[in-house]
Parts: sequence; C-alpha cells; structure tokens
Amino acid sequence: MMTKFSRLLLAIAFVLPMGLAAQTTPAGTWKMTIPDQDGKDVPVQVVITDSGTYAVDFGVDGKVDISGKYTIDGDKMMIQDDAGSECTAKGVYTFKTDGKSLTMTRVSDECEGRGGPDGVMKMDRGSKE
Repeated sequence: MMTKFSRLLLAIAFVLPMGLAAQTTPAGTWKMTIPDQDGKDVPVQVVITDSGTYAVDFGVDGKVDISGKYTIDGDKMMIQDDAGSECTAKGVYTFKTDGKSLTMTRVSDECEGRGGPDGVMKMDRGSKE
C-alpha cells in the first residue's frame, strides 16, 4: 500500500532526473531526505539512466521501491511510474541543475502527493552505496 510519504518520494525521484537531462546528463545517482509520516527524515536514493528510466530506493536499503520512465522537453520533465506505485499517471516538472544539485518544481501531476506538499524537490548528486 502506497502512503503519502511513498508518493512524495516517488515524485522526487522522477522530477530530479528531468532537471539533470536538460542541463547536464540525468544519468547517475541522486540523494535526498524526506520526512516520513512521523516527521523523521528518511534517506532516498534515485538512480537515473541515460535510456530514460529511473529507480527509487526509500531508506537506501538496496531495494528498488518505485521504477518508471521519463522524457525531457526543454526545461520540462515528464515522469511516469511503471512499478511499485499505486498511481501510474503522468507528472510534469520544470527543473534546474548545476550538475551537483537538482531542483524540480511541479507544473502538473495527476498523482496526489508526488512532489510533496509544496511541489518542490531538491536533491544532491550522490554515489551508490
């Protein structure tokens, strides 16, 4: 069962790759923390490929929790989960990246809760653990 926390993490994972692809390559590993339902910070790792796919690992335990596909058009990234999520609808985010960090801002998203309450996700480039 997908919680609001899981949807938020999933949204973050999708939006981050979009920002990287437009300004630099989105391929790589990105990390961030998000609050769970109790307000505790949970680490999240997002692995983005050059072939337009992504994988999200909540808790950075080596298990892929959500996976999906993305496309980029200018400064916009369209994400769509294909496994691990209750919602497989599309989300569109604008993005900015300097290669070391990525900020994604929701334009529209049919999946409630993805992208967090304010619709902004910030991630830093990380290495795979």
